[in-house]
Amino acid sequence: MENAAARRFFSHAGRITARILLTPLVRVHLHHPHGPVPKGKMILASNHISHFDPPVIGAFFPRQLDWMAMEELFRNPWSARLLGGLGAFPVDRGGADRGAIRTALGRLDAGAALGIFPEGGIRAGEGSILCGAPMRPGVAVLAMMADAPVVPCVILGSERLYHRQNWRPLVRIPIWIGVGKPLTIDPRLTGAAARTDLCGRLQRAMIELQSELVARYQLRPDDLPKSPQARKGEDPYMALKR
Repeated sequence: MENAAARRFFSHAGRITARILLTPLVRVHLHHPHGPVPKGKMILASNHISHFDPPVIGAFFPRQLDWMAMEELFRNPWSARLLGGLGAFPVDRGGADRGAIRTALGRLDAGAALGIFPEGGIRAGEGSILCGAPMRPGVAVLAMMADAPVVPCVILGSERLYHRQNWRPLVRIPIWIGVGKPLTIDPRLTGAAARTDLCGRLQRAMIELQSELVARYQLRPDDLPKSPQARKGEDPYMALKR
């Protein structure tokens, strides 16, 4: 969908619809202690623990988000139409996707909030940013090219939606979302040094956000991201009733 006004309209309608559909299933705790999120262009960088992360974050984040999504999701024409109408656009995770970069920069120049998962896919345990694994540098590259702030985000609990027993009426599984302070490129640095510095600060901010969520909501080990087997439902665990 090329018409920007129509895309924004359908994206906004989709966001409202997603919140209506999700509210009976989940109870989202949104923690953003640093005040309102920035207006104008910004990049939201989040960890990624389930396929439910984009709709959950998109529905409950204070701003409308345009997501960079893996291009595999756009191979079906109907899926491509739906995702495009909701503001998402494809990116080839196998290398530098110049078309996706141009689209991302165009959206940011228009003042959009861009959602990105710098882990490059669903990760938990040792493969996660939250456990010290490195992130892909694309988020820093975009921040430098667009001169846009990067807002750290952490989501916990969304992988519980993989388990059928959690889709019962009135269960409303808890999901926690932490939003951090905007980060910008250090003006004293350039090139690879600036990218490395921003990625390092972003990772530390995300790890600190997880610690804040654990302390604020008294989370237990079962509340933290699980192994790939648990995410796929091969190792089910009991949903908490809070």
